[in-house]
Amino acid sequence: MASSPVIGITVSVDHGQVIRKNTDYFYVKRAYAVAVSRAGGRPVLITPDLDPEAVAELCDGVVISGGNDLHPSLYGEEVDSPLNLESELRVNWERRLIDIFHGAERPLLGVCYGLQLINVHFGGSLIQDIPSARPGALDHGGAGKVTRHRVRIEDGSFLSGRLGREAVVSSNHHQGVKRLAPNFTAAASSDDGLVEAIQWKNTVAVEWHPESDETADGVYSYLVDISRRAGR
Repeated sequence: MASSPVIGITVSVDHGQVIRKNTDYFYVKRAYAVAVSRAGGRPVLITPDLDPEAVAELCDGVVISGGNDLHPSLYGEEVDSPLNLESELRVNWERRLIDIFHGAERPLLGVCYGLQLINVHFGGSLIQDIPSARPGALDHGGAGKVTRHRVRIEDGSFLSGRLGREAVVSSNHHQGVKRLAPNFTAAASSDDGLVEAIQWKNTVAVEWHPESDETADGVYSYLVDISRRAGR
C-alpha cells in the first residue's frame, strides 16, 4: 500500500479553438496538482491517450477536473440555452474511467463539470442554465466569472468530518443538478437549494472548486486518505 497514493487528474481538451488554431492541446489548472500534493498525494496528469485500464493500474484515485458543458442529449433533453460544449473525446473517455473506478469502488472525485458528468452518467439530469431557469438563484458564476457563496453540509456526509457544517466556496458554473442520479445522496447544498456535493460509495463530487478556496485541504485530503486505504 503506497504511503503517498498516486492521484490522476484529468485534463481538458482544446480542439484548436482557443490555444492554437488547428492544433489539439491538453490543459488543466496547476492548482489541482498543488492541492493533491499538499494533501499528501502524488499528482499525475492523465489524458484520453491513456487506456482507462492503464489509468487503473497507475492511479490509486482520480480527480475529474472542471470543464465545459455537457450536451443535454446525454440526459434526454433538447438544448434550451446557449452552451459551450466539452470535447466528446474527453467526455466519452472519462465515462469509461467512471465505470472502471466506481465499479471497483476505487476513489473518484468530481469537481464542478466532474460532478455534472458523474450525475449524468448515472442517470441524473442538469439545469442547463441556472440564471434563466431559476431567476431567484444565487450567482454561481460561470463563463469565466468566479463567485463565492456558502454551502451547508449534510451531517454524516464525506464532507462533514472535514469541513464542519458549512463553508464558503469558490463557484464558477452556470449549470447544476436538476435530478439527482439514483443511489447518490446530496452531501451539501447552497442557500438557494442547489445540490453542491454528491456521494455514493467511494465516488464523491463537489460543484465548487476546492483547489481555489479554503476547502482544498478538507476535500483533497479526503480523496488522498481513502486512496491510501484502498491501495491497489
